[in-house]
Amino acid sequence: MDVSAPFIPPMPPLPSESTGGLGVLIRLRWNGFSAFPARCFTENVVSLNALGRPLVLPCGPEAIKAVLSTQSQDFQRLKMGRRVLGPIVGDGILVSEGAVWKRRRRAMAPAFTPRAVPTLARHIAVCAEAAVRGLPSVGAVDVFAFTQRLALDIAAVTMFSMTSAPFGVALRDMVTDFMTGIGQPRPSDFLLPPGIPTVLAWRRRRFRRRWVALVSEIIAGREAMPAAAEPRDLFDLLVRAFGNEDAVSGGAVPDRVLIDEVATMIVAGHETTATALFWACLMLARLPDWQEEVAREVRDVDLSPDRAAAALPALSVTTAVVREVLRLFPPAFMTGREAGRDAELCGVPVRRGAMLLLPLWMLHRRPDLWRDPDGFDPHRFMDGVEPDRFAFLPFGAGPHVCIGAQLAMTEAVLVLARLVQGFRFGVREPVPVVPVGVLSTRPGGNAVFQFRRRACA
Repeated sequence: MDVSAPFIPPMPPLPSESTGGLGVLIRLRWNGFSAFPARCFTENVVSLNALGRPLVLPCGPEAIKAVLSTQSQDFQRLKMGRRVLGPIVGDGILVSEGAVWKRRRRAMAPAFTPRAVPTLARHIAVCAEAAVRGLPSVGAVDVFAFTQRLALDIAAVTMFSMTSAPFGVALRDMVTDFMTGIGQPRPSDFLLPPGIPTVLAWRRRRFRRRWVALVSEIIAGREAMPAAAEPRDLFDLLVRAFGNEDAVSGGAVPDRVLIDEVATMIVAGHETTATALFWACLMLARLPDWQEEVAREVRDVDLSPDRAAAALPALSVTTAVVREVLRLFPPAFMTGREAGRDAELCGVPVRRGAMLLLPLWMLHRRPDLWRDPDGFDPHRFMDGVEPDRFAFLPFGAGPHVCIGAQLAMTEAVLVLARLVQGFRFGVREPVPVVPVGVLSTRPGGNAVFQFRRRACA
């Protein structure tokens, strides 16, 4: 395969170098991939100002390592995160802080250990097989809608041992409405003190009531199922974990805890996996040589439910493709912190109360860390040399590293392998599709794919 000139996916334009902190915050509402100045690709720390409040952009690996790991005690999660994400994840692990976060993280950890992978891989394989078999032998496919439905089906089975049919459409519509509407961060989310009443805050509270009602209905359906002696899914593991945590006080698992953490897993698991799979399919559709490389790898691999977990080590090319997609299009394209005390990053003073935004997608494209940084080249993950720990952060790092990282990789690799095993696909109309970063990295356009079933499938 010729790798001398890697394919460069289209990107939205960056703002001018004169863009200030307020300009960055305004652009974040529309697209995090066009919000930050280009010097974030080369500088360690960029200091700006947003209406009198410091806005610091840690861009280089050392600065990001300090914020997320070595100096994490100096920085706390942005209040903006709770304001924007609270309506959909409540006080879940994505936004909680301090003792609440520690207690929930400790309780949830057993559900995401390597021992759970075989059981979860089996669920993933069952859903992937059904979804692939349901595609037309030849025809047009809306791949983003397909990956959204499949990711939601997988979330329903791995979490609840049930189909998503009763609630899938309503849940998918609510998540999409949130992501493309009131979930888009506004400058006011960063700059206004908590508790200031706004029309947007009222709309988010109204959404919260409807969302909690839907998640509660899903949980009630799951609780109506007969009990099992051993945990059969993530819900059983969560109930057991939080039950053990609550045993000290002798109470039952609080409804709000389950609602928040179930909602967090639905949103984080369903949305991020769906978008990552879309980008993987788009890259393979644009690059048929890479698609056939994956096809050769998976042709004789048994991806059936009973063998899916055992097949993972044989999928090195598929894994490299997924990792390269996560480098170029990380679902968590940015994270934020607030300075809890005066600190210093790479020699740059950071005042207490300063906002910090870490553009992780730009870290993944720094020319001092990556060859051909804007090009799609999975070979970089196939040469046996791992990137520096703080050069590649699709799942974050430090104490708040994504608890479901292994599950997310397992799902993306197995689904992509099964899809390529079953079909050849290309883009029917090669229109440019750019990434749009709001709360995740969604496609800015709807490419129409043409699928054709492989003869061996």
